[in-house]
Amino acid sequence: MKKRPVEYDLPVILMKEGGVFVCYTPVLDLASHGDSVEDALDSFRTTLRLFIEEVTKMGTWEKVLTDCGWQKVKNTFMPPEIIGQKTEPMQIPAFASCELLSCPSSRRS
Repeated sequence: MKKRPVEYDLPVILMKEGGVFVCYTPVLDLASHGDSVEDALDSFRTTLRLFIEEVTKMGTWEKVLTDCGWQKVKNTFMPPEIIGQKTEPMQIPAFASCELLSCPSSRRS
């Protein structure tokens, strides 16, 4: 009897980095990008499909999933539970922030 595939709902974080949109799933540490949200999602789906094909071909599902924090429960792998998302304040020294943000005062002639 052929086993049916197990289905998961992967959490996907959508971000904008400059003019590029990024899709990222922390439960597989997998990301992709595109020029729009839909392009990024399409690219992510393709990346995910290729990832699944390669891991299946290599026969390394158990290692890959456990490396990503999944746990085996009754012969089924369970992804790590995302319990929330928050922002954390951060301070960057003035000299570093000017370098990162290309402040005019940090440019030399």
